[in-house]
Amino acid sequence: MTVLYRCKAPTNLVCRCGKVARRLESLEIEFDEVRVPFLKRDRPEVEELSGQRWVPVLVHDGEVIYDSHRILEYLDWVERRRAEA
Repeated sequence: MTVLYRCKAPTNLVCRCGKVARRLESLEIEFDEVRVPFLKRDRPEVEELSGQRWVPVLVHDGEVIYDSHRILEYLDWVERRRAEA
């Protein structure tokens, strides 16, 4: 199961959360989205998962990854593993 905790931006074109969502879609990884409140203080579930309150946060195969750059690096690694299999 894959879950993307992300902001409430209406499209995938204006924020880092959208960049991660586009990458997941390009890899054909099915995922659920959890749109979190705008104010960081109202994101306790994000803090419980990652120890911080920024989004995006990706939960994939039991791994919790935060920071869009780290998530994209992780997804590149996932893609390489698929290619090797």
